[in-house]
Amino acid sequence: MNRVIRREGNISTFIGWMLVVMAILAFITVILLAIFAEPALLIFLFTPVIALIGAWVNFHLGARARLEITPEEFIWCGFTGRPHRIAWRDLDRILLPVPGSRYRLAAAARLRDGRIVEIDSLWLSPTNPANILSPPDHTEAQRALIDGHKAYLARAF
Repeated sequence: MNRVIRREGNISTFIGWMLVVMAILAFITVILLAIFAEPALLIFLFTPVIALIGAWVNFHLGARARLEITPEEFIWCGFTGRPHRIAWRDLDRILLPVPGSRYRLAAAARLRDGRIVEIDSLWLSPTNPANILSPPDHTEAQRALIDGHKAYLARAF
């Protein structure tokens, strides 16, 4: 039952490395142009810096945003902040979001005490054209949460 879902982790890593290579090439180009053409072109050194910041964002988000399901609990983690966790024993039901909900909302957990906790850890890369053209598909995460809860209930009773 141990499972980790990283939405677009591989895409984020690939895009991150592409941005690093582009930043290095842009840095070399600006330096060469400043040396051989016009020293004022050094002003364009901000371009590789922006590309490196974009690479860091892709590496960080692709590695951090995840949903992890274990036999005792599930853990989700977004771009910032500490990981959130809910023990299966505290969970009453997994609720699927209604159409038109926030695009990052994968599911909601209704706890036994009546509270509702939103699970929106799955990051959507702005560099993936599929995220611009269509709403995200959280089916895999929703199915994993429901199956994890069913497995816990089957084991508990």
